[in-house]
Amino acid sequence: MEKKAKVLIVEDEEPLRELLKAELSRGGYQVQVAANGRAGLEQYLEECFSVVLLDVKMPEMGGVEVLEKMREHSAVPEIIMFTGHGDIETAVKCIKLGAYDYLTKPVKLDELEIVIDKAHEKNRLRRENISLKLELSKLDDHQVVGRSQKIRQVLSTVNRWGATDEHVLIYGESGTGKELIARAVHDASSRVDKPFVTVNCGRLDVHTAKSELFGHMQGAFTSANKARAGLFELADNGTLFMDEVSEMSLAVQVKLLRILETGVFRRLGGSRDISVDVRFVFASNKKLQECVEQGSFREDFYHRINLLPIVLPTLRERQEDILPLALHFLQESPSRDGAAWELADEALSALTAYHWPGNVRELKNTIRRACILAPEAVISVDLLPFPAPKMPLPGKGSGADGLDPSPLWVVEREHIGKVLEIVAGNKSQAARILEIDRKTLYTKLERYELGC
Repeated sequence: MEKKAKVLIVEDEEPLRELLKAELSRGGYQVQVAANGRAGLEQYLEECFSVVLLDVKMPEMGGVEVLEKMREHSAVPEIIMFTGHGDIETAVKCIKLGAYDYLTKPVKLDELEIVIDKAHEKNRLRRENISLKLELSKLDDHQVVGRSQKIRQVLSTVNRWGATDEHVLIYGESGTGKELIARAVHDASSRVDKPFVTVNCGRLDVHTAKSELFGHMQGAFTSANKARAGLFELADNGTLFMDEVSEMSLAVQVKLLRILETGVFRRLGGSRDISVDVRFVFASNKKLQECVEQGSFREDFYHRINLLPIVLPTLRERQEDILPLALHFLQESPSRDGAAWELADEALSALTAYHWPGNVRELKNTIRRACILAPEAVISVDLLPFPAPKMPLPGKGSGADGLDPSPLWVVEREHIGKVLEIVAGNKSQAARILEIDRKTLYTKLERYELGC
């Protein structure tokens, strides 16, 4: 069943306040109450509600003033105003300030529940929209393409793990499609209609991670001009995909471990516990056991998230999927004068012979680039950033005499890819092995489309 709204009731009349709390709680709503406007505003700032029932007439701080201050801090919860002394002028003012509806007492309980449910649905759609905007990367197509035995095994595991509510850890090299598989886990779960929120832990430093994940209160730090819900709140009832979890600081790992165990956290600068129901899917291109041994990853955290692992094969381990993937990416590209894209035989040979250090992401970028450069709807080998495989010279064996006369950039590209594979994508270590600085390495990675 759909989880009902989390409701805050701000009402100074105790009998009505307690009656609404009892009846709505009996109806399955999560209900909290506040006896006056200031207390209600404080709770609003420290927790994440779906719907607020706000009385207009209250001593000290009236409902209209509370509404205005609430909207200064967050436009996410839907606020329903209700009063025993309604007038058109006040109603119009409340709606202009962002109230969802304006009701006059007495309100029938069944009618109130209908309004709350509609407001909750609007709130759900609003949160879902915010979640989509916050995603650091979006895929054009969530379909998993492949026919190899290895990818079929992965999808079988996804269906098994998805049906549970336990957290999942996905391991795979950069470009193997970890977010795609995370989405597949979400789609195979009972949370499929709930938010799917993504965060790249590698982009969060120790100073911003807590604010992004836990949210913050107004004034929690210098630039915190207003309260903000974190990703945990946005993912409530849904799935939070945490990519590059190996890059998370030890201090944040401790906080996250507590949330995994209790489902409770506090906003930065907050004093109230907030409960969430989130299913976590973690991903890493590094072997976390090695990170534990190096002291950069907590052992207790590793064992907690490694309950249901999924290991993704590299593209070179599933060569029979290269052709269907290439055709799939061709179908996604705009066609030339309505003509269907074709792959020349030499181009197909080059695609299947190449070792793909950047995996599926590199293949996708290669096909996109070729489609842009192609003068007609045919992908020929000269449009690829690597040559077709050459047959050994007549009478020559392997070794120096049978050397493939490839351009220098091809040799360099393949060497960098192999080094990255050896060090599991660690760019600092790769730069040291290659005896170049990190800036030079990043330039070459971008030039050769070796995405990490």
